[in-house]
Amino acid sequence: MHEWSIADAVIRTVEQWAEGRGRVKRIVIGVPSISFLDTDILTQAFDELKVGTSLRDANLQVKIKEQTFTCQLCGRRFTLKDVEDQVGEVRSEFGEEYPLHLIPTLSPSFIKCPSCGSRDVMVDNQDVTVEEVIMDETS
Repeated sequence: MHEWSIADAVIRTVEQWAEGRGRVKRIVIGVPSISFLDTDILTQAFDELKVGTSLRDANLQVKIKEQTFTCQLCGRRFTLKDVEDQVGEVRSEFGEEYPLHLIPTLSPSFIKCPSCGSRDVMVDNQDVTVEEVIMDETS
């Protein structure tokens, strides 16, 4: 159900930004890969929630953003692929309540550096972002 709240937030944000600027044709959002959001559910939620809004004719495009992690202790840079076993354990332990699905910024609490084992890890690309809003030139 987290996908629905994200779709709602995207609609509210873009509607507010686009007010007085014309009609929105397409919205491109970036979603962190570690969240494992279901892009089909997210798109369906957007399509249902946009009805009756100024975005009723807009399309949603979802791009998955790969995370890069940097260990603050040893300096190693690594990707989600390097720690997929750790993420798999978290997903198995929590099931549908997978905390990184809800709050990707928690990843340092669950992910250790594959080199030194430190949890002092910084994460890039951890937020859902509106990457681009394409306006309808004919409006």
